[in-house]
Amino acid sequence: MKGKALIALVTLASSVLVPATASAGVTVRVAPEATVQGNEIALGDVATVQGDEALARRLRKLVVGPAPLPGASQRLDPGYLRLRLGEAQLEPSKVTLVIPDEVLVTRAFQVLTGAAMVEAASREVRQRLEAQPGAHGPWAVVAASRPADLRIPAGSVELVAQVQGDPSTQSSLGATVAIKVDGRPFQTVPLGLRVGRYQDVVVAARPLDARSPLTAGDLRVEPRPSIDVHEGALSSLPDLSDVDLTRPMREGEVLTAALIRRRVLVKRGELVTLLLEGPGFRIVAQGVASSDARRGDMVKVLNATSKREAVGKVDGPGVVRVLFADLGKDR
Repeated sequence: MKGKALIALVTLASSVLVPATASAGVTVRVAPEATVQGNEIALGDVATVQGDEALARRLRKLVVGPAPLPGASQRLDPGYLRLRLGEAQLEPSKVTLVIPDEVLVTRAFQVLTGAAMVEAASREVRQRLEAQPGAHGPWAVVAASRPADLRIPAGSVELVAQVQGDPSTQSSLGATVAIKVDGRPFQTVPLGLRVGRYQDVVVAARPLDARSPLTAGDLRVEPRPSIDVHEGALSSLPDLSDVDLTRPMREGEVLTAALIRRRVLVKRGELVTLLLEGPGFRIVAQGVASSDARRGDMVKVLNATSKREAVGKVDGPGVVRVLFADLGKDR
């Protein structure tokens, strides 16, 4: 049964194929566990072969079944093993076969990450873009979805990427990555790619609470692929003394214009400085704000001395500026 080389354990009675002659025979001792590298199981992978060296070399190369998938284990089929060793050209009368009760064979493997496959395809796209006259990077190439990590045979790995379409005119491309191990094809993986450039954006350096004032360490500028940047993303740090968040932010989230608003600089019922200005004079008084207001907002203030209400524009923290011409309006 050549197609069932390994998947579980098999119970095999210790057996002797044919007694070997003392002078010209070989002894084949199958190990209870073995690891193979290639696509087929050779007798030398799972057993020690000792005795007549000429016959031993032939027996070590004998294929006794197909190997399992990388990382998988299967049982060794004793019936097929005996059948192969009984072939006339192998001189069965000179072979002593010793098999333990259990034999398990495992295929060696290595892990090829999805990130490595994406990088191979992305590198091919970037090289094609950079080869064009007048090309300006840096280019951002992002996979539409990252492929799963793969178990592949042990050996030297080569990734050959091919891209369908023109990355200079298309923002979405198809690609394939052919995986070779020791020069032999193993598998081809399809990919979807998106192409853009990197641009600077402001992101949260840590989780941020909308109720806490922003500080210099709360935000940072870093490059992000333009294809992943939403409209309204800020490319430079705002004046942190004058803005609040409209909602909490996750670490790494991009700051947009919709996520900030001017900070409340005047609070309802708060005693504020009232600046009355007119042609050739300037008066400073105290007043009580009627509502919360941000820089540039108009707010009503009750003059603490005259008890008259004026409308002014918020000029800074706790400061409202009223033009003389507007004094007494909106009472």
